[in-house]
Amino acid sequence: MVAVGWGGLVASIGLMVAGDRDLSVRLVTVAAAFVLGGFLAGVRATVARPLHGIVAGVAGHAIYVVFVGLASAIAVVADPEPPELLPGGAARTGAVALWALAFAVLGGLLAGSWLRPAGGGSARRGSRS
Repeated sequence: MVAVGWGGLVASIGLMVAGDRDLSVRLVTVAAAFVLGGFLAGVRATVARPLHGIVAGVAGHAIYVVFVGLASAIAVVADPEPPELLPGGAARTGAVALWALAFAVLGGLLAGSWLRPAGGGSARRGSRS
């Protein structure tokens, strides 16, 4: 759970930063944040690293929804304008969400390939060079 929490937190920061910016900037920002979040979740996991990446991506979206809810509650008392829950509309936000989850899986896959044990058999036999 810790792996998913940290990865999701990083991913949600990308969503918060991207907000309702231009679509190209939003896609690049979200891709970077979610690949990093998926990678961090995968590095902390011992098995199923791509799965940890996607769960971190889902957690990132959940954290974003909680953030928007809290900001909306604060806006009732104070005067700041809360962020939009679906910046750019439902269709655009859905497309960005799928894009983000794909990059979260990519981050988990990168962690898995980076942490894969060496393939040589000489280490197991105890040979020394």
